[in-house]
Amino acid sequence: MDTRESANARGNNNNNITVNTEPISFNPSRFRDLDSLHNGDANNNSSDHNNNSNSASRSSSQPSMPLTITEDNEEEIHSLTRTKTRKPFVETNGRWPMESSSPDSHRQDSDLPPIEAKITPLKKTEVWAWYCQNATYCAYGWVSAVLMVPLLIQDIAASGGVEASNHAIPCDTSVMNYRCVKQVFGNHYLDPGTISLYISSFSAVVSFIVSLSIAAVADHGSYKKTLLLVFAILGCLTSIAYFFVQSASMFWLTVVLSPLGWACYNISSVFSNAFLPIYVRHHPKVLEAAERVEAHRTLQEMDEMNRSFIQNTAGSELTGKDYDSTGSSNVINDILETTLPTESSMFSITELRKVEEQVTNDLSAWCAGAANVGAVIVQVTCIGISERMHNSLLGLQIAIAFTGVWWLGWTIVVMPWLDARPGPPMPKGRNWIAYSWGKNYQTFKSMRKLSQITKFIFAWFMLSDGVNTVTALLYVITYQDLHFSHSKSLIMSVSISITAFIGAYLFLYIRHCWNLSTKFMIMLTLTLYAILTAYFVIPSYFTTSFGLRHEWEAWVAIAYLGLIISTFYGVARVMMAELCPEGDENEWFSLFQLADKGSSWIGPFVTGAIQQVTGEFRTGFWFPLGLFVVGGALLLTVDMDKGKDEAIVYKQNQKTKNQLMSSIPPITITPAGENNRHSSSKTLAWL
Repeated sequence: MDTRESANARGNNNNNITVNTEPISFNPSRFRDLDSLHNGDANNNSSDHNNNSNSASRSSSQPSMPLTITEDNEEEIHSLTRTKTRKPFVETNGRWPMESSSPDSHRQDSDLPPIEAKITPLKKTEVWAWYCQNATYCAYGWVSAVLMVPLLIQDIAASGGVEASNHAIPCDTSVMNYRCVKQVFGNHYLDPGTISLYISSFSAVVSFIVSLSIAAVADHGSYKKTLLLVFAILGCLTSIAYFFVQSASMFWLTVVLSPLGWACYNISSVFSNAFLPIYVRHHPKVLEAAERVEAHRTLQEMDEMNRSFIQNTAGSELTGKDYDSTGSSNVINDILETTLPTESSMFSITELRKVEEQVTNDLSAWCAGAANVGAVIVQVTCIGISERMHNSLLGLQIAIAFTGVWWLGWTIVVMPWLDARPGPPMPKGRNWIAYSWGKNYQTFKSMRKLSQITKFIFAWFMLSDGVNTVTALLYVITYQDLHFSHSKSLIMSVSISITAFIGAYLFLYIRHCWNLSTKFMIMLTLTLYAILTAYFVIPSYFTTSFGLRHEWEAWVAIAYLGLIISTFYGVARVMMAELCPEGDENEWFSLFQLADKGSSWIGPFVTGAIQQVTGEFRTGFWFPLGLFVVGGALLLTVDMDKGKDEAIVYKQNQKTKNQLMSSIPPITITPAGENNRHSSSKTLAWL
């Protein structure tokens, strides 16, 4: 019997199936044009079936199609290759959701999680507006909050203090290399640098509480963009308010203004960082990669259907009196091997994640570069103000006010180009603060289901505190022990910003050359941090000639620190963006910021206490060095791929739960008395 002869038809109602032993004429090259696969044009959708039929006839050089598709499975097979609009990467139990253009298709919209109807790719104007917005608030945070406000606090504390050697003599700040202390809490005397560290600790606590009280709201509507402007206004007013601090009697006002400024800066950082994962998902390169994954997954699903179809039908049709079981099996295997694409031809999710990681690192590096450029411009201007005002208190206040005006002014300028990318609407009648704390509670509960991001958060809690403590101690030592002036301290800050700009692109180039992962980059910069910190503390036990004892050491340390600081924070932000569940960016980045600023009070507080006991600031570097060791060991245990998979499953389970809750009918409870009086209008109560 000829192997090309058709088997006898089976079935009822004229639904006949013709099975040939020739390979299936399915040509995957038809799907290489992604635009044709994801074209939302109505004409293309309406002619989709005809195009599929024509493509089979055009491939005359290919073996003929062995399957006569029945009415029962025709729409099911064709629906797998049709999508109305391009969708973002929304995971459905590890699957890519596809919306069928047919209303009666087996894959309905109601079966899918709620996703955007249409995706607007990221625009260049939009991403550049985001870069510029980072250059505004970072200039305030890096110049005023970190450097100039602590300098002002130290100057005000010293002006109202006494000589360290004789508490009966008022402090004379006009004397070179003065050593003064300020009386606080009864008979306790603290060094102005220690007071600055304690106020920084208090500011961190306040800013972290405020961040938790409002950050979750920005996940809804367009609040993210609106609140960026609101807190820019508050930050500007706070910076101007430092003009009211004119004497030592107004020292209490610095204790109020410093936490307010830190809170505005940190909340702006939370909202701005939350744009990163959103922009990554809407980036053209990521959308293209996602389309390729979806296209190849569609092919894979069709091939699986063909395999199942052939095995269930062709096997029994080809086995008869003229075929033995071995011959039938060989024929089926030949068909399957010829028609199914190899695994190497599939664009896998792993490759998609590589694209996402690359785009995330690029956006983060450019964002850090823009922030450093803005900081340099502000720092140079503040140096000019300080020199012009002869390093006076008024000059410091004018410089702080300038950073606030810069922040607000440029925020207003870039707002029209910063797309809000709104989220779901805010639940009606909910108090913002109560809602945020409720969301935070749910986030903390969900950490049990997201083991890898939880480990990263705890590691970041320690590492960020160590990094912040190193920078704070460096500024205090150069100002108190090495006697840097206001201008020289600002020049030091400029040097950090310039070298940070260079370092961001240097490490980005290194990462591209050797294709290094995000986790490797953060471990590399962390190791470099630990080496620098060890140099600050270990040599002091053997010699007094090294270990941040000279001005040249400070400048070398500044250059070294600048090269790694921007990359460290950038890759940490990238790592967080890769691990956080989609749609909950603000609350998770709020937790990320909580781990950063919520722990930043610990380092200054501990090192301030160490200075009180030992009388030496450098001994305090042991604390951040220990944090680097413990935090780095925990960070090594984070599995990035497992963390991404956990985020997918968590988000899908969350959406499934929301859909289930919305499907429950409303409960109407009628009091028993009313039921008796109005028996004709009974109401069912689903309990």
